[in-house]
Amino acid sequence: MGQRERIERFATGRGWTFARAVDSRLDALLSQAAPAEKWHAYNVAPAAPPPESVYLFAYNASPKDRPSKTNNGFACLAAHTGRPREWPAAIFTRVPVADAMVSNRVETGGEEFRRKFTVTCSRPEAARAAVNEGVQRILLDHAAGPGWRLTVNIAGRQVLVESSWAVTEVEWDALIAMAKGLRAAVR
Repeated sequence: MGQRERIERFATGRGWTFARAVDSRLDALLSQAAPAEKWHAYNVAPAAPPPESVYLFAYNASPKDRPSKTNNGFACLAAHTGRPREWPAAIFTRVPVADAMVSNRVETGGEEFRRKFTVTCSRPEAARAAVNEGVQRILLDHAAGPGWRLTVNIAGRQVLVESSWAVTEVEWDALIAMAKGLRAAVR
């Protein structure tokens, strides 16, 4: 069974709709959540309707300034109606060697959090506000198990969680739960 069939079965088994292509609302939300990246979302499963939309989808994304550097995987975007985050903050699983080459790195969170995750933002105070206790707890729980690599973008009124490691229904459920939990933590 191919990816499209698996995610369609996953979505319809939960009473959700399924679309092969992205809709204009998700496209706009992705532009706000990760403005420095070009997104191609497909095999979309809307898990909750607007205004607090939740979308699970497959993707290819690349930095706008380096289009040859492409990431592929699954992501979950959870929108919210709370206060918008003006400056995007990115949180990703720390890779010690690559960590030294990251620009706009912000030291924030507790010691254990800083050992496991890297945070980037052009405004350090915005990153410190985004990485609150709730966000840290959710990500540290993830690091303790299942622990697959991920990237979280907190920007505007959305939280975007992406991973090339989340490829099964159990992992998609975890991705959705994490996005919803992070959404609640950043409001």
